Amino acid sequence: MTHSSVTTASVTTVLATTVLVTIADETTTVEIIDDELGGKNGIGYEFRCGVSTLHSLVATVDPPRPEDLTNAIGLMMDHLDDAMRELAIATPIRVVIAGLMASTVAAVELGSPLIADTFELDRDAAEDVFRTLATEPADSRRHNPGLPPELVDCIPAGCCALVAILRGLKVETATVRAGHTEPESAGGPP
Repeated sequence: MTHSSVTTASVTTVLATTVLVTIADETTTVEIIDDELGGKNGIGYEFRCGVSTLHSLVATVDPPRPEDLTNAIGLMMDHLDDAMRELAIATPIRVVIAGLMASTVAAVELGSPLIADTFELDRDAAEDVFRTLATEPADSRRHNPGLPPELVDCIPAGCCALVAILRGLKVETATVRAGHTEPESAGGPP
């Protein structure tokens, strides 16, 4: 059983304009953003499933086995479903994804490090990057432009997290916020 925390204002269904999903090392946070007020409105849900959790599922062999990738995506989607239900969010109009792994997937799609603060990532492009990075052995994976060498081992887990969010929220595009909120320890930087 994983730990979750919820901060909610009401039990009614929220027609969220923007949902911010932050993928961290140990946790993932889903927050409702009030675009009219220019920021967070205090409604959020955090669950204990992050890059390190998914890394422990997919890093048993190199390259990861398809069934391990499927299980990692399923685990993240299950937690995301719980978050959306607890937050009573119908369908978000806009999704913003933050975290080192999300910005790294966007950089690989771009073929170089992100320069702008945000990047619009198409779901099909994210799926292509996932299929490439998660199915290659580390020796081949490290040659992808935009992938920092220190993230070669943990990027399959990051890809699983990102595609699970895009699939789970049923969005065709998401805004990826460049940078990260905390170091990722699952084979990443200290």
